[in-house]
Parts: sequence; structure tokens; C-alpha cells
Amino acid sequence: MTAYGQWSTNLAESVWQDATSRRTALIEHSSGRSYRYPELKQAAERFAAALRSRFRGPDEVVALVCDNTAEFVVAYHGTLLAGGVVLPLEPLGTPDEWQPVLERCRAAHVVASAKAWRQLSALPAAASVRTVIVLDEIPSGDRTTGWQEWLDGPAVAAPAATGDGRPALLATSSGSLGLPKQIVLTHRNLVSNLDQIDAVHRLTADDVVLATTPFRHIYGMQMAMNPTLRAGGTLVTVRTPFDVDDLLEVIETQKVTVAYLVPSTLAELARRGDTGDRDTGSLRLVYSGGAPLPANVARSCALMLGVPVVQGYGMTEAGCTFAPPDGTPSVPTSIGKALPGTEIRLVDPATGADGETGEIWVRGPQVSPGFLDEDGTVHGLADDEHWLHTGDIARRDRDGHVTIIGRIKQLIKYKGHQIAPAELESVLLSHPAVADAVVVGAPDEVAGEIPVAFVVLSEPVELSEVTGFVAGRVAPYKKIRSITAVDRIPRSAMGKALVHRLTDVPAGGTR
Repeated sequence: MTAYGQWSTNLAESVWQDATSRRTALIEHSSGRSYRYPELKQAAERFAAALRSRFRGPDEVVALVCDNTAEFVVAYHGTLLAGGVVLPLEPLGTPDEWQPVLERCRAAHVVASAKAWRQLSALPAAASVRTVIVLDEIPSGDRTTGWQEWLDGPAVAAPAATGDGRPALLATSSGSLGLPKQIVLTHRNLVSNLDQIDAVHRLTADDVVLATTPFRHIYGMQMAMNPTLRAGGTLVTVRTPFDVDDLLEVIETQKVTVAYLVPSTLAELARRGDTGDRDTGSLRLVYSGGAPLPANVARSCALMLGVPVVQGYGMTEAGCTFAPPDGTPSVPTSIGKALPGTEIRLVDPATGADGETGEIWVRGPQVSPGFLDEDGTVHGLADDEHWLHTGDIARRDRDGHVTIIGRIKQLIKYKGHQIAPAELESVLLSHPAVADAVVVGAPDEVAGEIPVAFVVLSEPVELSEVTGFVAGRVAPYKKIRSITAVDRIPRSAMGKALVHRLTDVPAGGTR
């Protein structure tokens, strides 16, 4: 492991520092392909060598339009070794979504399927693209090269590009700090965060790690992909869509020891109530991230699987910042404690005073220097004292465990009272007939806003009974004023509720 605090190295060097093992590095469960460490590392080095010959200057941007495959891993680390900057794009995105990102980031090279490149090539921003590596067809055209041809070139020996404060990644934020942005993350940000995570949550060469979340997101990248390869473990990927039956099958088949999941998958497992005939005895830990994990879901899954089910906290702008240390008693509602080298404050949004409840402010080496503006300049996200204001409201208990209770922008203002949707969602999910739930604020002429709930029911029940259940467990001003039953709560790949898809549904129930 890289010595704690040695953060000037290139991220790829830090990850691949001990890749001589003949162990299996990556298994693509859906395709059956597998790769050993020397094979995967050599492919990354060949990718880097081919890319260096195409560079015209430092920090050229390479757009990756790939799923969780060996090609993503190779292109990601090959780009970093060569001194490029990785720009991961959503493979299921649309040209309208890709155009402003490519234009802002000035991508010079693209790795994509033939289908994705046909869509990309029609965009105005594609005019600046000089190199296209096509994954699944023999391409034709001056700019295009097939994946195998790209890797068949000579692996010219060359030292890895310098790391430290150079940009490594342009990651798309979730929009939790405003509209989605391209967040600049440096080698120092990412390497330091790997050290911080490793200090409290360690993977080993014996671990078989299931990665269900996209590597293009910070959770899949910095909790699953990079730590597993750095530890010399085996990384298992799956194709989406991915449901609970797939989860149980891959755990049994691949003898998974650590699984990184999202709350929606765990909620589906909790609703199912058992593992069927599947053997999940290889598991030692289940991690949840991307969105808050309801306490009842965590408890149910932990009991069913016989292992701790824990959650951490992170964001694109600051990587992982909170995690429960391995081996400590889990607190189902908690995101754990701040990682080593991470300073935090809980600040009252109204008064600016520090306390045990308030907005999480974060300061540390993993915090991004800023986001990329339209003109290519980097605009800072933190304040003058380098504190990043996350927008998440949390409380801290006597033992220092921190629990997320809401977001500033999502707080419902009811007759002057502030209501955290996450709190009401937790109560709703404790009702035996509620399988999933989301709470939002709706405008109201008298109250300002009212709490509105959308629920997925696992069995028939009167909605008035559900709202009465909540009313008996919260202060009067927090009562659910409107409730609607829906077939499903639409969620992102990271498990976040896509609220905008629900607010068009006419609300009903009790007011």
C-alpha cells in the first residue's frame, strides 16, 4: 500500500503498484470474460503508449463511453498513465446530453461502441475529436481505430506521467450542489482518498468484490474499482439492468466476499424476505451508497445475509468522506464517522453556528479544486477557508456517529417549520405494507409547502391508514398531507429517487 500521505504519485501507479500476481483481477460475470493482473496491466500500458503518440499537449481529455467492462478499466488507467484526463460519459445518454459536456471539456479522444460513435460523430463538438477507439466493430475512417488494433501497437516503456495536482478526472456531479457540472478531480484528490478509505475499510487480495454501480461514478470508482485492484483482489462486474435474483446468483457463483450496492437493490432484497436456495455464505460485508439506506432495510438484509450491512457517505466533489470503520458495531441509520484527514463541521443554515445538527461542511485533501466552466477555467466550490458546503443536513450522536436527515434544498417549509423528507421516508418505510417511498414538498397557498408522499405498496392497505401511521410517530407539523400509491419509484443507477418524474403524477389521499 502507498504510505499514508504520499499523494504526489499518478493514480494509476498507485493502483497498479503490485500487479505481478497471477491472480484474477477482473471477471465480467455477464460475458464470462476474465483477466489476470499482468494481462490487464499490460493492456493499460499499451493503451497509454498508443495514446502518448497522439497527444499534442498536456492534459488532453479522453472521453470514455463504456460500461463496467475491462475496456473501461484499461482505458481509464491507460489514459492516466499517459498523462491524459478521463471524461466518463453515460453510455445510455443522448446526443443532446453529450454535446455540452464534450464542448466544455474539449475532448480530443473518444473510446466508444460503434453505435455510440455514430451518434457522437454527428455532434458539433465532435469536430475537435482527433482519435476514436471503437470497441465492437472494425471501423472505417481517418479518425477511427479498432480496440484490438489500438492495443496491438508496441508497448513503449515510459514512466507514468506526473500526478499530484494535475487533473485526472472530469466527473459529472449529481447536481446536488446545483445543476450537474464537470467536477475536476486531481491525482492528489483521488490517491489521498484511497489512503483515507483504506485506513478504515480495507480490502485484501483474498477479496472477491462485486461492483454493481457504474465505474464512471465516484462510488463505483473509488470504493470498488480502484481499491480492489490496488489490494490485488478480484473485481466482479455485471451487466445492467440488475435485479435481486441476479445479485444472489452472482454472489453464489463467484463467491463474492464484499458487495457494493445501492439502497434500491437492498430494498428489493428486503421485500423478497429470503435468499431462496442461493448460498451467500462467502459474504463478509455489504456496503450501500449513492443514497440514504433506510434503517429497516439495513437490519432486514443484515439478518437475512448474516453479515454487516453498512452505508458510507460521499459525493463527486469530495469523494468518500464518511465511513463506518471495519469491525465496529454498525449503526443502521449512520454513515459512520469522518475519514482520517477529513475535517467536518455541522453548521446551522440559519445562524451559521456550529453544533451537533446542521449542514455538513467538509475540508480535506480529497476535496475537488472546482468545476469546469464554459471557457475551460476552473471555478472553486469551497469557501475562502476551503470548506465545501455539502447541502446535506446531518446530526451527530454522543459517540460521533453521523446520520443524514435531509438536504437544505429539499427541506419542506411548512408554516415556518422545516421538515426533512428523509425522516418521513424512514417512517413510511417502517410500515409493513410500504415497499418504497419518497417525500417531496408541494406548494400550498396557506402553509407555503406541504409534505407529499409517493409510496409503493407490497400489500393492499388504505392510504389513510398509512398517513395515520406516520402521524402517530412524528410531530403534528410533519404529518403527510397528501399521499399517492405508484407502481414504482423511478431511481437513477445510484439509487437516487428521480423526483421530477413523480411530481407530474396527480396526488391523492389525505390532506
